[in-house]
Amino acid sequence: MAGRIRHLAFAKYRAVPWRNGGGITSEIAVEPEGATVDTRFLWRLSLARIDRSGPFSAFEGYDRTIALVAGAGMKLDFGSRGSARVDKLMQPLAFSGEWAPGCDLLGGPTEDFNVMTDRARIRHRVERIEASPAVRVVTPAPTLAVFTPSGGKLVLDGETVQMAARDTVIAEGVSAASLTSSGLALAIGLFPI
Repeated sequence: MAGRIRHLAFAKYRAVPWRNGGGITSEIAVEPEGATVDTRFLWRLSLARIDRSGPFSAFEGYDRTIALVAGAGMKLDFGSRGSARVDKLMQPLAFSGEWAPGCDLLGGPTEDFNVMTDRARIRHRVERIEASPAVRVVTPAPTLAVFTPSGGKLVLDGETVQMAARDTVIAEGVSAASLTSSGLALAIGLFPI
């Protein structure tokens, strides 16, 4: 039997204003529960809709990974550290929270999935999964999260969770996971230091 499993429905994600005032994020989960962007959190998962070009917020001491969920994407300008295009669906891009890149949209509004972890206490790994027809999730971690824009069936140590579009499942203490979905997904492993 699987350890603790939380099935988080898209409709229940919490709207949180961006730290820089430039938009709203749909917060999926944060640890500890109830923490905010202005308090020190261990990790955070969220979906951000970006309606216009502008700067990202800085998050000192955090590592970030983003992945495009919808839209044409964006170009991120990291100043002297270079730039990166985020224009392939569900392809993770990792960077330091201190970098706070400038963002230029490539063709209208976009939506991206975000992972942030306090680098002094935890690290994360984000894996892009093509889950059609079925795939074993190969990110063994003390805490595993799975996000899928199109929904699907997730099996964790024999326990089945039916995921609707844009749902997230967070599981602790799972030894085996497999996903059946009609599209792409993200597997996020969270590893205490």
